[in-house]
Amino acid sequence: MNNQQWTLWDRLMRVSHLYTGLFLVPWMMIYAISAFCLNHYTWFDALKLTPKWTTVREARYTADAAFPQAPEEQAVVLLRHLDLDGPHTIMGTPTPKQLSLWRSCAAGNYRITWQPQNSRLLVEQQHPASFYSFVNNLHFIRGYPHPYLATRVWAVVVDITAISTILWVISGIWLWARKPRERRLGGLCLASGCLLFVVLAVLLCR
Repeated sequence: MNNQQWTLWDRLMRVSHLYTGLFLVPWMMIYAISAFCLNHYTWFDALKLTPKWTTVREARYTADAAFPQAPEEQAVVLLRHLDLDGPHTIMGTPTPKQLSLWRSCAAGNYRITWQPQNSRLLVEQQHPASFYSFVNNLHFIRGYPHPYLATRVWAVVVDITAISTILWVISGIWLWARKPRERRLGGLCLASGCLLFVVLAVLLCR
């Protein structure tokens, strides 16, 4: 490569390294903080307020002839009736007497119970909410299985974060390799990090 081509690649690596990092600051902070909390969970016992199910709403819903028979479709109808449409799962095995749903929410998950016989809808939420539970709920959000805009966009950004992390590694190695004065110290860091990873991976597979 001539100098102009090298300069172009250097600029591309710096720009991609810089601007993807700036765009992803909130996500990287959330995953860094939540991962640290999970890794040192015993340090945060005082902050881990034990959430309890608190009734936040009671409503009524009577199934009519248009009400679907499949539990998955029933769940969507019930959540829309409560204005809680969003990512959810069915809890346990539905019966003619009861259908229970788990509605994911970073500020405190919901549990919705519908009893068809008396048309009763009970909405409970995990309280109290805390910063600890908030960051950990965000950490485990999975978007693609759910057809909702917010979770799909979150999933796309998580993919961008993963790809950008790989890009940062590649661009970091590129920028290091392009600076002769830093090759010795950088090479030592690269070699020691790779060696430590291999040793730990071998030990953890035993």
